[in-house]
Amino acid sequence: MPGELVLQALRHVWRTLEPLNVPVAVIGGIALAAWKHVRATRDIDLLLGIGRENLDPVLQRLAAAGLRPKRTPPVTALGHWELVQLLYEPPNALMDLQVDLLLANSEYHREALTRRVPTTLPGLDVEIAVLACEDLMLHKLLGGRMIDLADAAALLRANRDTLDLNYLTFWAGKLAVETELAGVRKEAFPEGRDC
Repeated sequence: MPGELVLQALRHVWRTLEPLNVPVAVIGGIALAAWKHVRATRDIDLLLGIGRENLDPVLQRLAAAGLRPKRTPPVTALGHWELVQLLYEPPNALMDLQVDLLLANSEYHREALTRRVPTTLPGLDVEIAVLACEDLMLHKLLGGRMIDLADAAALLRANRDTLDLNYLTFWAGKLAVETELAGVRKEAFPEGRDC
């Protein structure tokens, strides 16, 4: 489960964003816990349902709440993704936590936000939204790092009976991550018992 400081920071950021009525979902290590895969994490990753052109009011509100951009200009392009990295020092923490905002600038990300799932997590007294399990898996496949692929395999093992495999396969094809999905399936079920 995420540490107390991370949950405290998530609560602060979530409450800060709520009045803006912007679609938002937790997408990183914290979201894994909602889908039966617990892994330690030291940052907050959010998918934000706006593009770069509508970002200024969000950044102003976050700045007023004590979050500051990690770099200037705040938006960084990572391949086909646009990301804003912020730093936040929770009260009495004496250390910065990173908050990453992935801007929903693709058809897939906008679709994923329409499927977000409200949830509560132990140690967090606010309801948040996380990506649906299929979308969290696709996000991990797009990330492509070893830890992302291991997370996707763990999600597949833990949730295989409830996954919408048609949706997962469709978007894996559209996002060109079919090979990664096949590898994750093999890792999740090495004995050949696929979902």
